[in-house]
Amino acid sequence: MEHESHPHHHPHGTGVRWLDISLAIAAAIVSLVSLWLGLHSAHSMEKLVAANSYPYLELMRSISSAAPASETGLFRKRVEFEMANNGIGPARIEWVELTYKDKPVANLHALLSACCGPAQEFNIPMNARGNVSSALVRPGGSLVMFTANQTAVSNPIFDALHRSTGDIKFSACYCSVFDECYIRKEDGRKPQPVEQCTPPAVPFQPNFDRS
Repeated sequence: MEHESHPHHHPHGTGVRWLDISLAIAAAIVSLVSLWLGLHSAHSMEKLVAANSYPYLELMRSISSAAPASETGLFRKRVEFEMANNGIGPARIEWVELTYKDKPVANLHALLSACCGPAQEFNIPMNARGNVSSALVRPGGSLVMFTANQTAVSNPIFDALHRSTGDIKFSACYCSVFDECYIRKEDGRKPQPVEQCTPPAVPFQPNFDRS
């Protein structure tokens, strides 16, 4: 029985050695350029997605009410510290550091003890968040850490706190949904990117825990 054989066809060069080598090099260059363009396009898409989820945290404080009191027409004193997200993606708060005269304090009890005199119980009306770690601030939203308002009757603790606001500084580290992290300080600079939010020695929590 005869077996029918099929000839195998192989691509042929031009027959001119230098031209064949040039064409092969050109094909390799085209392949490399195509690969680079593909990688560059993927990287550009990653940057675009990250840019569309970029959180921009602002550190804010108030020392007076937003509107005057209706009965007196005067602005009331207020002490309020908050963080506002003016970016286009949510911000996950990792930690906050708050200092009084450059010394970190762990909570509101430590802050009032440092600024307003030693006391076992501070008789001051205050709204406090309680915890800020892992809090999520949506775009256009804000997180108020604590607020104290002037009362009708003079309160020496509040007055001392209000006088001390210039000695209180705070900073925060936060991350985007893609775990791109930034540190924001009250130094007028933009948020600084960091590899991760390594917590400070004394992170701050807006509560009165003394444990």
